[in-house]
Amino acid sequence: MTAAILFIGVVLFLGQVFSSLFEKTRLPDVLPLMLLGMIMGPISGLIKPEMFGQAGQIFTTLALIVVLFQSGIEFKVLSLRGAMGSGFLLTTMAFGLITLVIAWLTRLILGIPQIYALIIGSIVADNSTAVITPLLDKLKIAKKTKTILFLEANVTGVYSIVLALALLGVAVQGGRLSAQEVGLEILRSFGLGLAFSIIAGLFWMRILNRVRGLENAVSLTFAFVLLVYSVSEYIGGDGAIATLAFGVVAGNLRLIKRLWLKHLDFTTLSFNKGEKGFFEEVEFIFKTLFFVYMGISMHIGEIHLVLLGLFFALAKLLVRAPCVNWCTGKSMFRSDCSVMLAMCPNGLVSAVLAAMIAQQLDGNGKVIPDIIYSVIFFSVILSSLMSFRIEKGGLRWIGRNFFSRHVESEPALAALPGGQEPPAADAALTQPQDNAVPQQSQDNAAPADSSSH
Repeated sequence: MTAAILFIGVVLFLGQVFSSLFEKTRLPDVLPLMLLGMIMGPISGLIKPEMFGQAGQIFTTLALIVVLFQSGIEFKVLSLRGAMGSGFLLTTMAFGLITLVIAWLTRLILGIPQIYALIIGSIVADNSTAVITPLLDKLKIAKKTKTILFLEANVTGVYSIVLALALLGVAVQGGRLSAQEVGLEILRSFGLGLAFSIIAGLFWMRILNRVRGLENAVSLTFAFVLLVYSVSEYIGGDGAIATLAFGVVAGNLRLIKRLWLKHLDFTTLSFNKGEKGFFEEVEFIFKTLFFVYMGISMHIGEIHLVLLGLFFALAKLLVRAPCVNWCTGKSMFRSDCSVMLAMCPNGLVSAVLAAMIAQQLDGNGKVIPDIIYSVIFFSVILSSLMSFRIEKGGLRWIGRNFFSRHVESEPALAALPGGQEPPAADAALTQPQDNAVPQQSQDNAAPADSSSH
């Protein structure tokens, strides 16, 4: 018991150290945390996933709840305004093509059932806000490019959660895969969860100001989130989607009131700084422990699955290239297009979805975590290294070969501090408020450093 407590303390301490090192090295804390888990687990054999028993499944579910709720809070509906053009087109086309191509490759290589292959494809198609957002803060690219990438990361997260869980529902019930089956599953399970979570979200935000007067009030919101997940599952809905929707309602209540609930009196329209800080800390704890747990759970002896993860990470880049090329305007610089191509790492949402789905599937479904964990590992490495080299003027062959229809980047762009655009040459990219990075209005604020996606 003492050793377990020591282990948790050391991991959380190292998690903070790795997070701080990112500011200087640009090495996302995902990688050292996974490596730590791999060293303590499959490499040395000191810790095995079986040691966690039922606690491992409970921990995975709690991590999913925290990640989904935090993702819902940070998802700003108004931010979709900036993605209705090229951003929304890129998000949808890239997600759809990557899902289908990865599913086809998975079925071709492993020979597993089509629905399992599609689940893997839908998870691989996700992009991690947790990795992308801090990287964007350091890259010198146009504001419109940052806006599209930030919005894409948020929207693909929703796409991935909805589609993966819908496919899981069909797989668990043993139904035949068809668009009708998937659609009915979404309407059945998600409909109940959405309806319940919206009512629960409006109710909790209505009474939150009174709750704040109680002792340990912040933890009561977390307890209510757990209730939303559990009750939604009991009534036949989908607890994960209910949790996500509850967070979206709580994070966008100001807009909801202005559009549909003008006559209702809401004293509280958003969480305060202390409440947001609490959930960020909780998410940090779960994220840190989960990535180490993920490293412990990897079967690196299954070398073909590890290599398959690398292959899928590279395939994701190749499929994404034509999407970036044809879904963005010709006025966008090739260097910005190259950065957009690189910014597609998987992260915590992908990892938690893979772990939770594998717990509910037998047989071929057990390969899902190993493949996804490997994809996360290699996609984060590729995104970090590529974005760094592109910013330093390297990898120009990517722009020449994949984005020839776009304008050549001006040498002056790399010299400008903070990613500012040239006053004339980049005028086409400098749009007014609607196309600014979603940090310029209260309803459209982006998280400074998300750790969920």
